[in-house]
Amino acid sequence: MENSKTARTFLGLNAAFSLAMGAGFLIAPSYATGLLFLESASWQPIALRVLGGGLILFGLGLVLMARNRFLTNRQVLFITMMDVGWILGSALLLVVDGHLFSAFGQAYITMVAGIVAVFAIGQYVGAQKIVPPLSQASVTISGGKILARVSRAVSAPEDVVWRVMNDHPGYADVADNISKVEVVKGDGVGMQRRCYGPKGENWLETCDLYEDGRAFGFRIHTEADDYPYPISDLHGEWSVERNGNGSKFAIIIEAQPKGNLLTQTLFKTAAKRQFKVVLADLADAWAARMEREARA
Repeated sequence: MENSKTARTFLGLNAAFSLAMGAGFLIAPSYATGLLFLESASWQPIALRVLGGGLILFGLGLVLMARNRFLTNRQVLFITMMDVGWILGSALLLVVDGHLFSAFGQAYITMVAGIVAVFAIGQYVGAQKIVPPLSQASVTISGGKILARVSRAVSAPEDVVWRVMNDHPGYADVADNISKVEVVKGDGVGMQRRCYGPKGENWLETCDLYEDGRAFGFRIHTEADDYPYPISDLHGEWSVERNGNGSKFAIIIEAQPKGNLLTQTLFKTAAKRQFKVVLADLADAWAARMEREARA
């Protein structure tokens, strides 16, 4: 999502605070009991351990959200409502059972509620700034394969979009993971291009689908000695269609990871987020060039 920096910043602060407080309750529940309560009871350290574990899980969830560029307004508001629930619960606790806590304990509960209120306000303000991205990216896993897709509407006619899509050397200018592309031979089906990674690694890609003015596809030769990704089979398809007064292009990537079940699972977990980021950035950069050339 665009303009999510404010929301992610406050989510990150919320995560750090929750993790620190949760760790304290888990590591030293007896010490915390002595500080917070007027009189000790056997249930108190247990309750603080449970609370600490919950805060740790909550904080870890916030860490993942704070790192998510595709954070939605709804997700941030949900966490904000949870924070409001904490604040209201703290107030109710002090009203109903405030006599159980020491002066320090009452002050601690009030202070924590105040800090959480700051997080809630920051998250709410940040949520209002979030704008859905123009590049709609998604990654799904089915039948052991990763299917990644991104689509983007652009203010450019189909012929301009198609011309930019077919500028294979220019593909390196918009793809962050590719430093250079050169056409090796041919045109249309059977055409081959060589792609270079940022460290000089390179591999061939063979066109196996070509519909002039509409779509083309490439099979990537992942068997290359220095192919940098743990993928055994990889295919990509690029297409364009009319969309109102402009156009809409799409990229679909289908990948089969290498390795045993564990390595495949780990790769799929990491790739699910990374593929989405890479494709969204690529679509944004491509769209900018298409619209720039359409205005020229």
